[in-house]
Amino acid sequence: MKDGFITIHGHFYQPPRENPWMETIETEESAHPFHDWNERITFECYRPNTRARIVDGKGRILDIDNNYSSISFNFGPTLLRWLEEKFPSVYQKIIEADREGFKRFGYGNAMAQVYNHIIMPLANERDKETEVLWGMADFEKRFHRKPDAMWLPETAVDYPTLQVLVRHGMQYLILSPFQALRVRPFGGKKWTDVSQGRIDPTQPYRCFIKDSSGKRLSDQFIDIFFYDGMISREVSFGDLLKDGNGFCDQFVKVYHPSKKRPQLIHIATDGETYGHHKKFGDMALAYALREGFSSRGFEVTNYGAFLKRFPSIYEVEIDEGPKGEGTSWSCAHGVGRWKEDCGCSTGGRPGWNQKWRGPLREALNLLRDELNLVFEGEGKKIFKDVWEARNRYIEVILDRSPERVEGFLERYGNRGLDGRERVKGLKLLEMERHALKMFTSCGWFFADLAGLETLIVLQHAARAIELVEELTGQGMEEEFVKRLSKAKSNLPGLGNGGQVYRRLVKPRGITLEKVVNHFAVSSLFDDERKEKKIFSYWIERMNYERMGKNHSLLVLAQVKVASEVIPDPKEFFFGLMPSGKDVFRTWVSECKPTLHFGMLREKGLENLGKNEAEVGRILTSILGNQTFTIRDIFKEERQAIFQKLIENELKEHRRIYAELFDRSKRAVEALAREGLEIPFEIRVAAEVTLSDRLFHEVEALQKDFGAILKRKEIDRIVGEAREHGFHLRVQEPLVVLNEMLKEKME
Repeated sequence: MKDGFITIHGHFYQPPRENPWMETIETEESAHPFHDWNERITFECYRPNTRARIVDGKGRILDIDNNYSSISFNFGPTLLRWLEEKFPSVYQKIIEADREGFKRFGYGNAMAQVYNHIIMPLANERDKETEVLWGMADFEKRFHRKPDAMWLPETAVDYPTLQVLVRHGMQYLILSPFQALRVRPFGGKKWTDVSQGRIDPTQPYRCFIKDSSGKRLSDQFIDIFFYDGMISREVSFGDLLKDGNGFCDQFVKVYHPSKKRPQLIHIATDGETYGHHKKFGDMALAYALREGFSSRGFEVTNYGAFLKRFPSIYEVEIDEGPKGEGTSWSCAHGVGRWKEDCGCSTGGRPGWNQKWRGPLREALNLLRDELNLVFEGEGKKIFKDVWEARNRYIEVILDRSPERVEGFLERYGNRGLDGRERVKGLKLLEMERHALKMFTSCGWFFADLAGLETLIVLQHAARAIELVEELTGQGMEEEFVKRLSKAKSNLPGLGNGGQVYRRLVKPRGITLEKVVNHFAVSSLFDDERKEKKIFSYWIERMNYERMGKNHSLLVLAQVKVASEVIPDPKEFFFGLMPSGKDVFRTWVSECKPTLHFGMLREKGLENLGKNEAEVGRILTSILGNQTFTIRDIFKEERQAIFQKLIENELKEHRRIYAELFDRSKRAVEALAREGLEIPFEIRVAAEVTLSDRLFHEVEALQKDFGAILKRKEIDRIVGEAREHGFHLRVQEPLVVLNEMLKEKME
């Protein structure tokens, strides 16, 4: 089978889950026991594929391979950025895999991707351009080479999209076989209809660009690989990955010796299929790549290498879909899934509809156009060319160091910009960044307006609106909410889009005052560092005084707060005191010339020890009535702060439980020997005490592994719990053990 070639393509992507104000992913309960879905899928897919196990018939590990070094792949830029920060070893293996592919095939394995995973045919021309340029720049920064191909989100395509790719040097792309319309050999006159998935996917095809009038441009073209639809579907939705041999045999079935020409049998699926959607799919893939395909006479390659050896000899025209709006791989109605109730949905209940998609798309389109008018009008006062500045803003997104920001403003800004104008320029560009993010395709993909992914795109819309209102004082939110209200949730209790926005989106917003409150409460347990980073914000202590203690505690401070994204520092005063109803209450006020810290401190000392209501009145008279409570601290650290608040009480309770457990131990053993039930109170004391002792023993392993094992205290604790049926709290010890194992593996 010397003319049989195999390419496996994995599209690795997760929607950007970061809170738009904090620039970090908050805890996602649905991903438990992991922090969030990115982390969960990393453990189930991204990391296993860097260390895929090759096993024998008895399950013994023979070798470990990096699957990425043998497949074609693309990673969403926002996902790669997250991996670089959170799982650098996984990130590095992905980068190395592209270099290994280059050594092996003469072409790298990695493809670039449109930056924000937007549906390109539904984007305007400027957004198409920016998304491609940002995707290319991100790829170059990570893989240290120019991309020769780009993955289109949902493989959504039309001719204007192809034209942008060609203009920026993309040589090939991957589409579904159902996106081809007709083919003919080079120089031929007669077209053959290959619609409805009838194209032969074993060779590349050249697609010539058409201009807006439909004229074929003979000097502008891109080569297209249409993946094998049957095998791809079986991998994604069938059981093909349950057995590596069965997986390989499926490729043999579609190989036709009668063609007497090189055949590329290739598939494209979500990369998460290999390990996340299909457990142990990474192992089936590893076996196929290591020996399964070669033992059947196939040669594994990647798209660039195959195209170099066997250039296209056929021309293709793509299907432009209903009304010429484009087609995709996951919607049988072109790109209807991202703009109307076309019938495609995921995760819905009987009787649900997706009529909300149209009003959502319309509201965001109109908002984008309004934001662009502001960007263009205000931006020309700051930038030499506003759209060139936006296209190049990726330089700052990839590196927000002061030096990079300064260099960017020097290159693309007008001469002589002062500090206020520089901040304004960054706000305008951030407004545009969020305007692009609000079109992330996942916002329309699933079943309801109030779904997690839709709420994320609406959060980006809210952040963009907030920025434009800061810049211009022009209120856009009311009109946006009015338009959004035409969309209806399938969940009766949530109502329309406006209600969803107000109830589920707006509360996620963060103000600098909320950052100050979070700092105020957390400062009770932190060291006295002059600077502290709270997610994407820097807090500098300028003055800080803690007076009294317990119920008469009073904390007064002056702090400077600045966003890491838009460095526009502001100073605030705060006063924090215990509250019988709210645990803590914080008064926050932006600094004003009529108040200085010495005056605030003097008033605090005068009233220290007075009752809560009286001290509260004094703080209100000085700092105003903008107050926050412990409920306003950020969700991401709320549990940790609560734990610290009650730590002393918990220590005391643990001591009491331990005394009860130790005193009643002989009685418990006697009861157990007689087969009698252990009293509930003693059982609770035992479970709390043994769980604590287990955790401390496991922690001690980090200091002296051998000595702790020799003591056998961990075995004794676990044995005692098993003997009496006590339930141990094992989550904390497992975290410690996992970290130790991770360090050893690194």
